[in-house]
Amino acid sequence: MKTTLLFIAGLSINIANAQTFEYLDINLVKARVNSGGDLHWDPTTGNSGYECPQGSGKTWSSTASIWMGGLDVGGQLHLAAQTYHQSGVDFWPGPLTTSGATTNSTTVNQYNRVWKLNKTDIDDFLTNFANGNVQNGSFTPTADLLSWPANGDISQNYASQLAPYMDVDGDAVYNPMAGDYPLIKGDQAIYTIFNDAHQLHQSAGKILGTEVHLMAYAYGPCSITSNNSFLNYTTFYNFKIINRSSFALVNTYAGLFNDFDLGTYMDDYVGSDVADHYAYSYNSLISPSNEPAIGIVQLKGPIESSNSIDDDFDGTIDEPLEQMSMTNFMYFNNSFPGVPLSQVDPSNASQYFQYMNGFWRDGTPLTCGGNGYGGSTPTKFAYTSNTYTNGPCGTTSWVENGAGSDKKFVMSSGPYTLQPGAVDELEYAYIVSFDSITNNPLAKLDTDVQTLHSIYNSTLNQCLTTSIKEQKNQTVFTLSPNPTNGTLNISCDLKTNGFKIEVIDALGKVLISEEYKVLNQTSINVSNLSSGIYFVKVISGENTSTKKFIKE
Repeated sequence: MKTTLLFIAGLSINIANAQTFEYLDINLVKARVNSGGDLHWDPTTGNSGYECPQGSGKTWSSTASIWMGGLDVGGQLHLAAQTYHQSGVDFWPGPLTTSGATTNSTTVNQYNRVWKLNKTDIDDFLTNFANGNVQNGSFTPTADLLSWPANGDISQNYASQLAPYMDVDGDAVYNPMAGDYPLIKGDQAIYTIFNDAHQLHQSAGKILGTEVHLMAYAYGPCSITSNNSFLNYTTFYNFKIINRSSFALVNTYAGLFNDFDLGTYMDDYVGSDVADHYAYSYNSLISPSNEPAIGIVQLKGPIESSNSIDDDFDGTIDEPLEQMSMTNFMYFNNSFPGVPLSQVDPSNASQYFQYMNGFWRDGTPLTCGGNGYGGSTPTKFAYTSNTYTNGPCGTTSWVENGAGSDKKFVMSSGPYTLQPGAVDELEYAYIVSFDSITNNPLAKLDTDVQTLHSIYNSTLNQCLTTSIKEQKNQTVFTLSPNPTNGTLNISCDLKTNGFKIEVIDALGKVLISEEYKVLNQTSINVSNLSSGIYFVKVISGENTSTKKFIKE
């Protein structure tokens, strides 16, 4: 394999920095997730860790990792961009201190792991906790639920709240014996925390001081996957990026690096769909029916509400909390003999950053047509087919042709400003699309992507009770009295018409659901509820908020 040949020189480094890992394997994809944030490969051998269909022995991906870079007020480039570990890494396990953005070997070793949970693990815990079996010791929750990295060590100046969880008793301390439990996305999730500040970077970029929380997840059998079969071939990756440093970064870009290997790795084609916010790879040999097209869909991006651009393509410019989508798609080639030096792997921080900005290794811009090098019209997206006809390349459909090659690419978002303490999210979905009927996996992929966009913020979570729900803004309200033995008063000052109030038990079951035209102060009779812990959710349009109350 190509990857095995690449890693012999760096094997001793990889073994010395061995990573723990788990696989997403609840559907037809088996995707490896490593501590330290590497995806889809084994750093010690270079072998692929992305199999689809699961059990087929067919692997399609070499590696993937996030890239981040920006300039400080002095114009110095700070960058973390990990690839293949030949000369080191840019990310290490664990969080950073909230002042100084530092860590140490003890913390790195402590967090050199991943946590894997199925939704059924949490459901079993909730059922047994409600029945008293957790408290009396007759039921032992799964180890990763018990050790969930919810709280940082505040005595060492780490953040007190890390991995998401339901704080049932409201004391801000994760304690499953008190009923607290992890909050995950999907039906299966893998969680890990990593940073870019433990040591110097292999990319030679200056340290950013970022802490990253990765939740990789997938959906298993339920009604939503039955009605949307492509979800059986889809995995999701949510990166929560926290700037723990004391300085702002301007002209910041963040994105995802990826190296697919379809067929024999020397015949890959790549492309981008600007309208639907995804990048893709496919085989150049007229799409053999036994090989897929694989797309990476950007679902979330950095917040940017002041650049006079409709970043999320919703028809509104600079609305509050507007998220950027994919603003650049750039490819480059493996450093094989005969490939022009201007178009191969980056070797220093500036070259990594140039690829994120849509510039070649030698600093010349990506241009329309041909292979994207040496033309007269700069563009930010390579091989856009017919999805960017209002862009600089005009109405001509730009697709790759001729012999394929061993390509890698980075899809990025920017520029934006990353303030100290800021939290940004990047989220991507990998979709593997096979089409043995019409032998057109690219068309199948496009249909799958559009369906994903249509269900992502709505029905995608309908099967879940213990998962994180996608929320936008929070509706502020108060509950009184709390605890209560009969009547619960709900007060809200938000001047908006149209509210829905739900009362939910600890298992996620909706017990009461009422709609109101105006919500100033409303009373709900909860006297028929059994004694215990419940939640009130107030929903107004896309705004939601949830609070806990106790029924005596």
